[in-house]
Amino acid sequence: MPELPEVETIKRGLEAQLQGQRIKDIELYCQRLRKPIPVSLPQQLKNKSILSFSRRAKYILAHLDTAQILLFHLGMSGRMLIRPFGNNEPKAKHEHFTLTTHDGIKLSYIDPRRFGMIDLYENQALLDNQILGKLGPEPLADSPILEENHRNFLINYLQEKLEHRRQPIKTLLLDQYLIVGLGNIYVCEALFKAGISPLRSADTLSMQEIEKLVDSIQITLMDAINAGGSSMRDYVHADGSTGYFQMSWQVYDREGELCTNCKKQHRQSIILRIVQGGRSTFFCPVCQK
Repeated sequence: MPELPEVETIKRGLEAQLQGQRIKDIELYCQRLRKPIPVSLPQQLKNKSILSFSRRAKYILAHLDTAQILLFHLGMSGRMLIRPFGNNEPKAKHEHFTLTTHDGIKLSYIDPRRFGMIDLYENQALLDNQILGKLGPEPLADSPILEENHRNFLINYLQEKLEHRRQPIKTLLLDQYLIVGLGNIYVCEALFKAGISPLRSADTLSMQEIEKLVDSIQITLMDAINAGGSSMRDYVHADGSTGYFQMSWQVYDREGELCTNCKKQHRQSIILRIVQGGRSTFFCPVCQK
């Protein structure tokens, strides 16, 4: 599943190509993804302008000039592909939705497993609804100016939320109601960077360890965004290119390999793989305590 860095990268690609564009046509090739796609969507979106894009957790929000929001979620295998003006390629396999602007730009939603989501909401209704209204805070600030304040907020927030939680810290960090956007890859990488074992009971983390964890989460996510995300299986950018953060993975998918950090310290330790909550966890048993 695309995680926060991949979704943020796609959002930025859509913003660069479609912000300010006016919608000419919408074509629907199926009626249902995770939930039904509104059959009235083509009529509702025709001649509407896209003012801006934003991201909430792993959802992409296209803000329209009618105080409405067109919401996308990529699910397990969804991807969005922009075809520039003059590109007349035929409909792709598993293409379920195509938006065409008056300038001839096409945006296609492709999802083999159909676990994604496309829907239209009034602004306030989306903020209040069950999808976004109960999600936890974002791990990254909206702007560089807010970074330090947001870091301090997250430290205090996690200290309060983890204080009496006895579940493994890895499992809790995947909970979107605790903190959003963190998937399996980046939780494994952030815990390694922080030197915290994924098996640790959350209530045993000290304030200093929580500070280090917040810093590691933010650094890991920003590094991944700057690298265009991690490309696996169906995930590609909106322009069809791929990310390359997977080249920087320190523990994820490296079971049996030498730990690079231990190697620098002249220690011999290999990356282990265990299963937590049905998900693979990769970690170094020496570096992560």
